[in-house]
Amino acid sequence: MIKSNFAFLFFFLLNLTVKAQLIINNSQITIQSGASVIVQGDVISNSDILGDGKVVLKGTTSQNFNMGGKSLANLEIDNSNNAVLLNKAIVLNNLNFTNGKLQLGNNNLVFASSATITNADDNQYVVTNGNGKIIKANLNNTTFTFPIGNSNSSYNPITISNSGTPDSIGARCLSSMYSNGLTGTAISNEAVDATWDLSEAVAGGSNLSVTTSWNASDELPGFNRNKGGISNYLTSPAQNRGWDLLNNQTGSATGTSPFTFTRNNINTLGAFAVGSRAVLSPLLVSPKIFLQGNYFNGLMTESLRTQNLIPITEPYSGMAGFTHVGSGGGETASSSVIGPAAPSDNNSIVDWVFIQLHAASDSSIITTRSALLQRDGDIVDVDGTSPLNMAGNSSGNYFISIRHRNHIGARSSTTLGLAKTTAGNYDFTNELNKTFKGNITHNPLATISTGVFGLWAGNANNDGFVKMTGIATGNNDYLKILNTLGSSIAIQTSVYSNQDLNLDGNVQMTGSTADNNDYLRLLNTLGSSTSILTQPGF
Repeated sequence: MIKSNFAFLFFFLLNLTVKAQLIINNSQITIQSGASVIVQGDVISNSDILGDGKVVLKGTTSQNFNMGGKSLANLEIDNSNNAVLLNKAIVLNNLNFTNGKLQLGNNNLVFASSATITNADDNQYVVTNGNGKIIKANLNNTTFTFPIGNSNSSYNPITISNSGTPDSIGARCLSSMYSNGLTGTAISNEAVDATWDLSEAVAGGSNLSVTTSWNASDELPGFNRNKGGISNYLTSPAQNRGWDLLNNQTGSATGTSPFTFTRNNINTLGAFAVGSRAVLSPLLVSPKIFLQGNYFNGLMTESLRTQNLIPITEPYSGMAGFTHVGSGGGETASSSVIGPAAPSDNNSIVDWVFIQLHAASDSSIITTRSALLQRDGDIVDVDGTSPLNMAGNSSGNYFISIRHRNHIGARSSTTLGLAKTTAGNYDFTNELNKTFKGNITHNPLATISTGVFGLWAGNANNDGFVKMTGIATGNNDYLKILNTLGSSIAIQTSVYSNQDLNLDGNVQMTGSTADNNDYLRLLNTLGSSTSILTQPGF
């Protein structure tokens, strides 16, 4: 132990081994260049350690390192049981890892503008297990890697360069990815299980390029590293609050465990996360539509749900005529939402629908999502209650279209304003002029009750037409049903089938009403065996 009230000068020593504690109390120590002070106990100092030599933490048990906010030139971690920072410390030249980790807790480890970190890897790094950060002073037109991880078993370094105003940039890594950036509910899917918290000493002026790194073991279920990126959680203004990643900023990760994403031109610091759909910028919409096939007395029937026939995973991926783009595809819902045990009321789920978001400029499709349709016509996200999130698009004006696997789809006739935090409503059911007609000669929606409209039923072969003419099942919905059954008197029961036009869970051409006879459902929709209904081109 070294404890004194006067100056100690070690410039004459090449090496010094301290087996107990190194305590520097109102003293001045200079470690000569090339010399080392090897400490096997704790280090406690309230003075700067001078000189270009280094302090080596080489204990056999965990060591405390307390510089009281003071500086030293060089520090080496060589302790398999790790070291713990108990107060702010400033490294002027270099932190070198030989063995073990340095845990920051709630204390900052500051690196001077020319200081470096060497030999860090997934076995030896800085653990940001509290509010403490690595802070790189005066980061300016150079690249600096923050070798951080959120625990002793998870290494998530981040590399940052700054082409903007020179500033001190801080970084720590949290052990989860959260719904509100640094707070809120821990996200359990479609992301990397980590959050990088970045800060700057002077707000504004930074222009960062950031590269995040993670291993396969850090990935949560459903994360798609071929369709992901780095997202920044914005806190202001209020209407833009939330994750900001757009579909056109996503791509494929590079590397192989570790994987990396890079994002440039970052001007706002805060919480950053890596993910796919979970970290996309929200865009909320609440459309409403009825299906003609199972509409009855103000609501749609829920036979598919009560028979447990609605699939947990959306049916449109891989189905002819439906192509997911943007953030869409692979949506799943729990059986507690769409299964027979779910409550039976106006909000019960009747089936999956396919939603398309169209650009206002040319009506091109920019994002799709599979969503859930309630009995009262509301379209909701996969939790069965929330507004639909057409994630990965910025706030603005869009057309929206709704399609179903055996009904003709419909698109809004006007654009609607959509935002991140409030849902835009669009009700197709109460006015025909709300639906785009294009060049078709019939109404774009079926009149299913007085003043109530819904999607035309009968598109059994999913080709955008409802008709009973033609010699092939590919363009004749009647033949599609007949060929599916093999006989006009055959019945398929308890099935989830596109040929089940009334959505009762059966495919059949017998029965006295359209409610139990899919042939009659088709004929009643058309009104004549020679009529044809066409989906408008959108």
